[in-house]
Amino acid sequence: MNYAAAELDATLGFGPMSPQVVIPPAPVPPIYYQNQSVTVSGGTVGSLNLGVARDIQVDIKTLTERGELEISKSIADLTNAILNAEDADEAAKNELIEQLALISQQAAAKPEDRKPGQIKAVMAGIKDGAEAISSVSGAWNAIAPLITGYFGL
Repeated sequence: MNYAAAELDATLGFGPMSPQVVIPPAPVPPIYYQNQSVTVSGGTVGSLNLGVARDIQVDIKTLTERGELEISKSIADLTNAILNAEDADEAAKNELIEQLALISQQAAAKPEDRKPGQIKAVMAGIKDGAEAISSVSGAWNAIAPLITGYFGL
């Protein structure tokens, strides 16, 4: 409707401008995580790096604002699967989240600024790590074709 109104205004060339329809931005897919750490008398033995999860959330927001909803939802779904995997230890989760952060960062970058060699290597690492965790494996298999297609791999 906005396009048609602009065309009409350009054709007529006089009078007040037609009103525009305000289009709300698409919602950003949420990332659900619990702030957890493992403590054993004397100090923290392991904890999930949630700072990286926040970085992924920022990249997801960037992708959503650009209208790339499918890839942003896919990254959010995989992030949620990793963060909430009960059958994985903290080290495995951290490794996968860090790798996914690199993928989300490359997805949010301009196409000419992307690094295909790094993307391929990280995708192989995510595949291996995801297949080792049964609760993440299904999520990875569901979205892997979309992510590889997005990067043209």
